[in-house]
Amino acid sequence: MILVISTCKVPFSEEEFVRPITEIVESCGYSFHIKRYHEKIDFDEYSKIIVCGTALRDFDYLNYVDVFKPLLNYAGKVLGICAGYQILALLYENRLEEVEKIGIHKVRVIEENPLMPKNEFYAYFLHIYALSRTNDKLKMLAVQNGEICAFKVLGKDFYGVAFHPEVLNREIVERFVSL
Repeated sequence: MILVISTCKVPFSEEEFVRPITEIVESCGYSFHIKRYHEKIDFDEYSKIIVCGTALRDFDYLNYVDVFKPLLNYAGKVLGICAGYQILALLYENRLEEVEKIGIHKVRVIEENPLMPKNEFYAYFLHIYALSRTNDKLKMLAVQNGEICAFKVLGKDFYGVAFHPEVLNREIVERFVSL
């Protein structure tokens, strides 16, 4: 069972940021549950977790990062998309910087990984915060103009992507659910 976490303060935004993810998960033949970012969650009930993105100026999820602290001991796989990327970065003691990016940009893969194609691809970005450097708990996987747009948590199958793969790169979500 896959857990899909909404980081949307306004439930209407879930049509744009959560429903496309659940459609991909379902099309791959997996069942899922949806929870909201402020709910108490027993992460260990799930083999994989996808933390979805949210609207550009919706930052309420940042007030609930502590809800995600049990992930530090979680043995499954996690994909953090945009807001989820930010939550993972903060959980692993990184500092977000203001890096507003909206639109389609070319991403350069710098470390081979099971989610992304080799070399380069185009991705859709919609965020205000991202990383330009990491600490020793994260490994950079892809960059875009000085921004770390994908990382892996060292020692875990946790991935963060600053872009929205549900828009242009569905195969990234498909590969994650098939890991």
